[in-house]
Amino acid sequence: MKGMRWIFWGYIAAAAALLLFSYTQVDLNLTLSRASIVQTAEKAFQYVGFYQRPLATLLYGVIIGALFILYGLLLRYAARGDVSLSLVWRIIFVLAGILVCSYPAAFSYDFFNYLFTAKTVLVYHQNPYTVTPLQYAGIDPWTNFMRWTHLSSAYTPLWILLSLVPYAAGFGVFILVLFATKAMIAGFYLLACWGLMRVLEQDNKKQVAYGLVLFALNPLILIESLVSGHNDIVLVAFALLAVYMYMKKTYGTAWLFLSLSIASKFMTIFLLPVFLLKRGKEWMLAAMVIGLSLVLFRREFLPWYWVWILPFIVLNLRHHAFVRFAVIVSLGLVASYAPYLYFGEYSVAEQVWKTSIIWSGAVVAAVSLLVPAGKRG
Repeated sequence: MKGMRWIFWGYIAAAAALLLFSYTQVDLNLTLSRASIVQTAEKAFQYVGFYQRPLATLLYGVIIGALFILYGLLLRYAARGDVSLSLVWRIIFVLAGILVCSYPAAFSYDFFNYLFTAKTVLVYHQNPYTVTPLQYAGIDPWTNFMRWTHLSSAYTPLWILLSLVPYAAGFGVFILVLFATKAMIAGFYLLACWGLMRVLEQDNKKQVAYGLVLFALNPLILIESLVSGHNDIVLVAFALLAVYMYMKKTYGTAWLFLSLSIASKFMTIFLLPVFLLKRGKEWMLAAMVIGLSLVLFRREFLPWYWVWILPFIVLNLRHHAFVRFAVIVSLGLVASYAPYLYFGEYSVAEQVWKTSIIWSGAVVAAVSLLVPAGKRG
């Protein structure tokens, strides 16, 4: 199908553009390579990101706009049954291969804390829960381009254990550790996609490609998992494997994967009552929404929190209004990075614009629930 070919190449072009754009956000205190040609290119990209902020914001808007257009088109084709599962997987693998090479801190500096936590254990032989990166300022050059250096590790023991693997694989060399960690997180993204596909095959075989597109190619998932490298995709991967085993009535294995999900990041603890009472997918979605709501009473709505919810919306594909709601919220969350790109700091103006964009998207999404919609599948 000719349209599918253009979408495939469009995704490659958009991913390549996002890859290049991510390097406009390389911290000014960080030099990725000693090679002069790399340093020259790095400074050129940084000039756009740090000194031509309106241009950088415009470029970001064009890229995410292209990604959402491609996403919407592919969703439309997939909903009609015109998209093969093999094509979806080709796009997934190509995007993972491209974006794993992107700069991880384009929109969040949490990724560097993952790396430093592993370094705290393997190099400094310290407990990351009792020391802070700030204690190594002036000793460790990594602290020059980190954020949140005044805080001890907020990550679970399982995540810290996982983070030791790419650190060791990278032999402690920053650039190697960086990409080894990104590769590991990309692996969990692929595992999450596989787990979701298996769950959909158990329940709604006609809509497997549609559901996989809805999750795997959502621009928010691509940015938070493959670009920023947030570890939320780890809890999602284990949770989806748990749901798969749960649906197959292999309860022992389901509990094992759910335990790993909770041990990765505590959010999926809200699934415990659902598994105990052996309830269905609607209950899983409700439990995760309750969990997110409780978090939002204490913290601002950070874009990667939506990674927790989206897979459980996909498990309820028959409720098309939920799907529309999820896509609109995703658009608002991805767009909320634009104020930071424009202002270059977490100022009052940036926070006002960011919050306004996020909650405007949420309000529009909520209103969209009132629009009559049929069921799919």
